[in-house]
Amino acid sequence: MKGLENYIFDECLSMASIAEIDGVNIPFLHINQIIINKKIVNRPKDQLDINALEEIKRLREQ
Repeated sequence: MKGLENYIFDECLSMASIAEIDGVNIPFLHINQIIINKKIVNRPKDQLDINALEEIKRLREQ
């Protein structure tokens, strides 16, 4: 993925958030990695996502 070229898969997996959906564990990229990718891609919809993700991150840190 753009912006994450310096990461290997196992690094991303070790930092991933895991959600259980219908009994299946699904890994999701770490929020910081998603933000990095969206900043590099920088489509209009990514800019909206970046704002929302940074707010989520801020709330988690409180």
